[in-house]
Amino acid sequence: MSDINLTEEEVASVQAIVTAFYGERFANRYHAGSITAETLGLTAQLITGTEVCSKWIDAVPNPKDLLTPTNGIRKWAIRVIRAAGEPFLRGNIEINYTCKVTRGLQFRGLLEASLR
Repeated sequence: MSDINLTEEEVASVQAIVTAFYGERFANRYHAGSITAETLGLTAQLITGTEVCSKWIDAVPNPKDLLTPTNGIRKWAIRVIRAAGEPFLRGNIEINYTCKVTRGLQFRGLLEASLR
């Protein structure tokens, strides 16, 4: 039995997040009776960190940009501005695959361990 009471919509949200990272087979273990307060906290950390990573992944300078510093710095600055402005312009945030995989690996074991 879970130590918290969740609505069907809240359980579905947790399942959707877990499915996006680990697939449906893994997400099938998440139900009202298995999700703990710790599971909720870890899931929130997982998605929050992933959103931040996705937002800034394009701001990391590429090695080719560093070979021509003037051009490279300008390209880097443009990427930073685009990354910072994009969520505001679109009104939403997308998850970058690299960030998704990285954050997913960091949290999978913790999330599994948090289930009842």
